[in-house]
Amino acid sequence: MRGQHWWRAGIRAPARTAAISAALAAVLALAGPAYPQLWTGAGSDDDLRYRLGVIDAELADIRARLGEAPPAAGGGGASGAGSDVMLRLDRLEAEIRKLTGRIEQMDFEQRGVAEDAARRFGDIEFRLTELEGGDISILAPVLPLGGGGTVVAAGPEVSISERGDLDRAIEDVRQGRFDQGEDRLRSFLTAYPRSPLKGEALYWLGESQFVRGAFQNAALSYLNGYKIDPAGAAAPKNLYRLGVTLGRLGQLDASCLTLRDVRNQFPAGPVDVLDAADAESSALNCG
Repeated sequence: MRGQHWWRAGIRAPARTAAISAALAAVLALAGPAYPQLWTGAGSDDDLRYRLGVIDAELADIRARLGEAPPAAGGGGASGAGSDVMLRLDRLEAEIRKLTGRIEQMDFEQRGVAEDAARRFGDIEFRLTELEGGDISILAPVLPLGGGGTVVAAGPEVSISERGDLDRAIEDVRQGRFDQGEDRLRSFLTAYPRSPLKGEALYWLGESQFVRGAFQNAALSYLNGYKIDPAGAAAPKNLYRLGVTLGRLGQLDASCLTLRDVRNQFPAGPVDVLDAADAESSALNCG
């Protein structure tokens, strides 16, 4: 049965950018003051890999220039300085090779994190759909999700009517007109099947269902909202509220893992969502 290994050990998406940034700064420092630090900011793994390639090329060029330089008159001092530079270059190249290996290992670990998260969310969907008496045969597999460092997209471009329809539905939910709000939200999802606001619409559908105590339906709405747009503006809230709702359903292990995923998937925030997820995790004694 698909859900028989529902909850695995907690997953930890490595804080890749911060770790690599610190390591790269340390590596560059080995070159001494004669070689300026080339990079101090954050970047993607591809960016880091590219920059390491640039450093490799520059080191090769320095080695070539040192090898072509004529021996200095009088020997001693210049030769000693050149040997010292060559020794530091050897150390720098060794550290770069180690750092490149770490990046490759982190890529491997990140793929495992994404695949494990996808399996767990697929099992959540399976269990919830089964409990609701839904058709589990039509469930699509959950694709591997982005992990630590996932970037929340900027506000999408939508039509005025599209935004207006969703805002009216959201206002209904906020004002406690839950039946009307849910009808409008479902109509929105039908009328705009490819809307970049689907994640937000499903979040508010989940909120309405949660308030009314329909926790299984709410959990499915939050999960689907996250799956549809795992890098969208509503994704952190959907993931956080999914964790909360799983706790209400008594699935404490699932809830704790999902709440932990909020910070793993979105380490840069929003800060209020991260703090709320941490607070809920503490309240559930997730450890």
